[in-house]
Parts: sequence; structure tokens; C-alpha cells
Amino acid sequence: MSSMAGRRVLVTGAGGAIGRETSLTLARAGAAVAVVDLSRESADETTALVTAAGGTAVSIVADVATEDSVREAVATAVDALGGLDGLVNNAGIMPHQDESFLDADSDVWRLIGDINLMGTTYCSKHVVPHLIEAGGGSVVNMSSFLAVVGCTAPQDAYAASKGAIMSLTTSMAVQLGRHGIRVNALAPGPIMTAHVEKFFPDAEARNRRLARVPLGRFGTPTDAAELITFLASDAASWVTGQVVVLDGGISVNYL
Repeated sequence: MSSMAGRRVLVTGAGGAIGRETSLTLARAGAAVAVVDLSRESADETTALVTAAGGTAVSIVADVATEDSVREAVATAVDALGGLDGLVNNAGIMPHQDESFLDADSDVWRLIGDINLMGTTYCSKHVVPHLIEAGGGSVVNMSSFLAVVGCTAPQDAYAASKGAIMSLTTSMAVQLGRHGIRVNALAPGPIMTAHVEKFFPDAEARNRRLARVPLGRFGTPTDAAELITFLASDAASWVTGQVVVLDGGISVNYL
């Protein structure tokens, strides 16, 4: 396991499946975690799990789509943990009503952009000065394999927001390297969570997608959490500006 001993990391969307597992994995590696989520109940549940496992965590409620909320959340995290050394921009949405650009619903596109892209931007904007103050650190953004491959069941607003996050990641890495801050992104394929499972209403739909996975299974929150923790740790000390596709080989499979 990559060591995060002594590090203080803010994780957004930490009440969801991937955010919760990431918080736990970071804590097991030695990090103190600022558990940020829109839901107080979900944040508290994650914090309780981290604490029960012997880790250190603080629950913070914030709406990442609102800059004032982000500013306040970051200030609370810094006050509680004494500073920050890392940020995991995990918060995001993938609404089931997101379809083709041909049927674009401006409200849906705006909502997805506000949370996925602007949420990443606001959190980075307000955390990075604290990483600079700490002498360096790491930012891990959350993109998607849908930013690099198309799909016959399109989710265009989601894919567009995640493509923008890929571009933002590389720009951030170039700007922040001189401060000792590394910026990378994860681009997961289908990670089996309760939300993603709803996209597979029956066995036929599930198997049709699974047939495209060379490794023969869907991803798990643990798969994502382990990679995020690696990218956040010194084990990845010469890795920056990269978008790591975590999809079991789907994106390289010409079937």
C-alpha cells in the first residue's frame, strides 16, 4: 500500500461509493481525511467508518457547484486538520436523463457542468493555495473513459464535462509543477456502484457491456480507491499531467 503517513487530504463526494472507499483507503495509508459531501448523513457515515478503522476524519457538508460553499468547506478542513496536502476531486453526477446532444436539455447540461467541471475548478482553486503553503502536494481529478471513447447509448453532457476535466488536469499540472504540486486524473470505466447498476436493467444489458471488458469483470470502488491513493502518494512522485484510464481494457478492445 502507498504510504500517506502525515498527509491531510480533502475528498469530495466522500459519501458515495468511490469517495467512501477512497477515504478509507487513504486513511489506512496514514492520511487524515476531510470527508466532504452534499449529504450530512453520508459524510458522517464515511467519517464513522474511517474512525472505526482507526483513522482520522472530519465531516464537512458542501455543495461543490457553489463557490462560497467550497470556500467555507476548505476553510473548515484547514482549521480541523491544520492544513492540506492533497485533494481528490471525486464529486460528480451522471444523471440517467443525460442522453445525446441531439436531445440536449440545457438544464441537464448546466447542472452536470456546474457539478462536474465547476466543482472541480472551485475545489482546486481554493485548495491549491494551501498545498503551496504546505510546500507541495497532489490533486487527483475524476474524468471518465467516456471522454476517450464513444458509446451507442450516449451520455454527452457527462462525457463533455469529463473531457473538459482531462484538459484542465494537464493545464493545472503545467502551472503547478513549479510549486511541487502534481495533478493527475483517473478515467474510470464502469465501476459497479448502485447508481451504475441502474444502467443495466437486465442480464442481457449487463452481459452486452461485460463482453467488451478484456479482464472479464466490471470495476469496483476499491480498484479506483487504490489507484487514487497511489497517485496521491510519493510512490507517484514523478507522475503529473496524466490521465489514467481504469477500464479493464474496454477502451483498447476493437470487438
